[in-house]
Amino acid sequence: MNNNLVDSALITPSTENAQYPKANITDYRRTKVYRSTSNSDNIVFDLGSIEDVDTFCVTNNWRDGWGVSTITLEANATDSWGAPAFSESITFSSEFNIGIKEFTEVSYRYWRVVLTSTLGYCELSNIFIGKATTITTNGIDYGWSYRSLDLGRKQENEYGQLFADDRGSRKELSNLGFKVMNNTEMDSIFNLYDNNRTLKPFFVKIGDGTNVIISNEDRLNGFYRLKSEPTAINTTSGYYNITLNLKEQT
Repeated sequence: MNNNLVDSALITPSTENAQYPKANITDYRRTKVYRSTSNSDNIVFDLGSIEDVDTFCVTNNWRDGWGVSTITLEANATDSWGAPAFSESITFSSEFNIGIKEFTEVSYRYWRVVLTSTLGYCELSNIFIGKATTITTNGIDYGWSYRSLDLGRKQENEYGQLFADDRGSRKELSNLGFKVMNNTEMDSIFNLYDNNRTLKPFFVKIGDGTNVIISNEDRLNGFYRLKSEPTAINTTSGYYNITLNLKEQT
């Protein structure tokens, strides 16, 4: 999910804490969050024109977790929400800090994220609204690896006592390879790179529920950046192998 319509949308929250403004929704850092001033709020996204959308993603504050109890996604032809034309409840993982909702493509200009909480405010980090770029599982190279990198700083004194600054962990996916990709499939990878390079993070979902290639997809799904530029290796006429290396955005 790398072509995010939220980036260019007009964002209007129902309430806003001045110290945690709406601008943080488009900040790449997950610790830069939007926060409301009550337990029941919403954020309207005006995309500027009718756009095709089939995926919604959300992630939490990397340090402090989720600042919401429920999330509902709505869409409408106008900025009027008495009876929205589209409404979906969003399930998010408190264990793996991600929510990804796929649905049949719909086309609307106005989108609204409705939030509830019990904290006295509602808080969210990054949001994606748009169309997913789908890469089929045909030709997946199963030699890729996953690790949860410990970001803590540790030091032992002369007596072997450990002093630690726990800074959490970060997911990394290495050697995520796609084999025998044709030109169109290869272009989808390089469009992702052109849009994001190694600077801008994007949401990733592995497995689609029917053609699952892992046993616990919420663990690997997440908000990632490319660790390096992808390289296409020409294996035969018109077909390529490409490998991606990803690290979780913090």
